[in-house]
Amino acid sequence: MQKSCTNCGRNFEIRDDDLAFYEKVSPVFTGKKYSIPVPELCPECRQQRRLAFRNERKFYHRKCDLTGKQIISMYSPDKPLTVYQSDEWWSDKWDPMTYGRDVDFSRPFFEQFKELRDAVPRAALFGKNNENSDYTNHTENSKNCYICADTVAQDTYYSKWMINCRDCCDCYQLEKTERCYESQYTVTLQNAIYAFLCDQSSNVYFCYDCIDCQDCLLCSHLRHKRFCIFNEQLTEEDYRKRLSELNLGSYRMFQEVLRQYKNMLRQTFHRSEVILFSENCFGDFIYHCKNVHDSFGVIESQDAAYCYDTGHQKDSQDVYESAFDGELQFQSHACNRGKRLIGCSVCYDVHSCIYCDTCHNSSDLFGCVGLRRKKYCILNKEYSKEEYEKFATRIIEHMQKTGEWGQYYPPALTPFAYNESLAQEYFPFEKEAAERGGWMWYEEKAEDSYLGPETEIPDDIRNVSDDICQKILRCAVTRKPYKIIPQELKFYREMSVPIPRLSPEERHKQRMAFTNPRRLWERTCSNCAKTIRTTYAPDRPEIVYCESCYLKEVY
Repeated sequence: MQKSCTNCGRNFEIRDDDLAFYEKVSPVFTGKKYSIPVPELCPECRQQRRLAFRNERKFYHRKCDLTGKQIISMYSPDKPLTVYQSDEWWSDKWDPMTYGRDVDFSRPFFEQFKELRDAVPRAALFGKNNENSDYTNHTENSKNCYICADTVAQDTYYSKWMINCRDCCDCYQLEKTERCYESQYTVTLQNAIYAFLCDQSSNVYFCYDCIDCQDCLLCSHLRHKRFCIFNEQLTEEDYRKRLSELNLGSYRMFQEVLRQYKNMLRQTFHRSEVILFSENCFGDFIYHCKNVHDSFGVIESQDAAYCYDTGHQKDSQDVYESAFDGELQFQSHACNRGKRLIGCSVCYDVHSCIYCDTCHNSSDLFGCVGLRRKKYCILNKEYSKEEYEKFATRIIEHMQKTGEWGQYYPPALTPFAYNESLAQEYFPFEKEAAERGGWMWYEEKAEDSYLGPETEIPDDIRNVSDDICQKILRCAVTRKPYKIIPQELKFYREMSVPIPRLSPEERHKQRMAFTNPRRLWERTCSNCAKTIRTTYAPDRPEIVYCESCYLKEVY
């Protein structure tokens, strides 16, 4: 079935597997199944809506509305929300059930849900079971982390999507790694600098797509190699001699090696899709999966589609950032260990919930916000099982009439401005375009305080003194101020890398530029001219090989 997106006008396909999934995920109340309708938005526009409800990296000072203390929050102080410091939010000092209300069937349901969402206190930053990780968001079981998102990590800084990692800085999409700097999309990596797709490797520097390699510099597409520079095999003595002559702690030398690395990436060939140890999968960066379609950044999942940065999912569609034993999720965002969910956001350890926000360890909820250890609730009001099912049927039938049923929340419901959210990262808008789409826009205040004379950073990390942590640095690109924290300085010294001249936000922006758009195009293989599907758009200059040509070249 072909459809035209009601938002962007692009044609998209509804597969038979999609229709079968909608039937499977449709809830049953009082013996009647309430079918999920076919989407009116294309997969990209559906993903854009979910991302607009997620702020990972914008932090603000505001007061805790419970204690009055100054706190760090993902909600700017001008937001008309009740915000609690995270530990206070998780405490028993307040009861979300006191905000319960009846359903008004004369008004749209999403409108009533927004009123509840705006009234119920929200956690300043979202995390669960973290230690000494106050400046992190959407983290779980993390320790000593700073300015991180989506992490289960320890002693990690300025990084995103880090699972079981430690002692890392400025990294993205790593798993089971240690002592890594500016590295991406790798599992089991140790002591690496600018390593991309280098699984089961160690002591690799500025390397691309090198598997099971050790002690390599500026190499690409190697397998089971050691002591190589520019793909040339050296003796251990020659390798270590040449490496000792390279002072990566010098900013000037580091930038020269980085220039050579980027040049290598431009000249080498690229795999059309990174899909490893998987069966019947389409997308990019898919690992150990089966029957996963049009998805990006997915691990150990099966029978899923239109999923992004997810893991351990089964029978799910339109999911972002949900992981760890999820099943039958539809239009969900950040719902770890969630099963049978429709339209839920940041709900951990929940079951059979519909259109819920920040609810945890609960089941059988409809339109609830901030509940914990609850069951059979609608708009934060508790019912018997029979009453719950009766009201759920009335709400769904009401939402079917208003056109809300099966849709994700509209732009007016997000608590974030578009340019505060992750949507701006993947679907960048100017202010006017965002406002035309119904999104809010946050106007950043100009920096008008005196920052003092610009700090001169020594070229070599060995010449950097501890007092740099008391100084204000200026980003070489944006001119915005940033600081170096003591843990970060210790990391740079141990890794023998220079102090960065870019702010954390600019480093993140440039790091994410390494990742292709999350969309598939048709183009021809640069070697055999066969038609392929890839995240490299046809007008891009990279050399892109089909899977067959890639494997012949590498092996």
